[in-house]
Amino acid sequence: MTRRILAGFLGLLIGVLALIVVPLGADLSAQHRRDFQDAVNGTAASLAAVAEERLGDRADPKDRGLITLQAHPGDTVILLDDRGNVLVAEGAHATQATIRAVRAGRAPEVVDTVTAVATVGPKAHPEGRLVLVRAAEPLDRRIERLWAGLSAAAALALAVGALVAVGLARWIARPLRDLRGAAMRMGGGDITARAGGTNGPPEVRELSRAFDEMAARIGSLLDSHRIMTLDVSHQLRTPLAALRLRLELLADDVPGDLRSELHGALREIGRLTRLADGLLAVARAEEMVTHPESVDVRGIVEERVELWEPASKECGVTLTTAVGPARAWATPGHLDQVLDNLLANALEALGPGNHIAVTARVADGSVVISVADDGPGLTQPQRDAAFNRFVSGRSQPSSSGLGLAIVARLVAADHGSAELHETPGGGLTAVVRLPSGRPR
Repeated sequence: MTRRILAGFLGLLIGVLALIVVPLGADLSAQHRRDFQDAVNGTAASLAAVAEERLGDRADPKDRGLITLQAHPGDTVILLDDRGNVLVAEGAHATQATIRAVRAGRAPEVVDTVTAVATVGPKAHPEGRLVLVRAAEPLDRRIERLWAGLSAAAALALAVGALVAVGLARWIARPLRDLRGAAMRMGGGDITARAGGTNGPPEVRELSRAFDEMAARIGSLLDSHRIMTLDVSHQLRTPLAALRLRLELLADDVPGDLRSELHGALREIGRLTRLADGLLAVARAEEMVTHPESVDVRGIVEERVELWEPASKECGVTLTTAVGPARAWATPGHLDQVLDNLLANALEALGPGNHIAVTARVADGSVVISVADDGPGLTQPQRDAAFNRFVSGRSQPSSSGLGLAIVARLVAADHGSAELHETPGGGLTAVVRLPSGRPR
């Protein structure tokens, strides 16, 4: 933002200076040229008056000193009588071409000079014609100094404008950067993040205060939600454990026709216990503050697959991996929990003879991790809702419906994404994408 404000301010300042300096310089340059031309014309008129007196007194026309005395050093003076005879030709530009032009009644065209032609005597009965040619070098130097001064003034104005623009940009951008940082920290799970807007324009300070009020309100709501979830989960686990123990003891002493009913009740109690554990896991995931760093994806995948291999063999499910070297930007421990939940969900839905393939690869600046199985799969509406809480897509009565919700929360906290696709040939493929480097 600082660069954009600086570029915009300087662009506007350059435009304003161009609209002021260029016309001003052009007008002053034209005025200098007019003044220079007027000075040459005045000198030519004075010399013509001197020449008229000399010609009237019938002085020797070869005596040129009296006429050229009033000319500036370096000027060229050419005096012709009424018959076109050259009476005086003094100076570096007194050439035949200049004399021919004067005889023809034209102003001579001499490069880098200013010329004035004056009539000697009355215009009705001129006694001759006088031409004064003066070098334009003093005029050029004067105009160069003018443009140099205007350029220096414009450069000084630009420098002052740049300093003002930098200060203005920092004054505006600093509280916005603080607000952005607070928003990013809050998005990462730090609900205590605040912008603390005490600097910057009034509108930005009001925005910071509004953000802080919103963050405080959201933090209060999340705290109450987590506390309630944790309290309910903890309060449920103790009576469920006691009830499970009583039913297990009772199942040993009841007749066979009631024993099956008790085992069904025990299964439901086990499901409630897993649900309470899942709620605890979700609450912990939501209150976790993320601190991403570069993690070894290959090592984590191989470690989790090795730990889950005994469970897969017990279920008769084949578990394979195909992982190349890859590093992802994630909070340590998140990818482990993601893989555990995905593998647990897959094993719950599969039976003997099925297959699970875990792969990881780098593509387009992301690490793509997939867990694909050849089980019953899910329909498109089921896949769309699978990451919601308490949704068990594959109709598993023992599932709490919280595993994929935890996956979505952990992956989103690390600026990644999680999707479900149909496995070619049938089944379900969970695809997790994590940034391979620090996100901008």
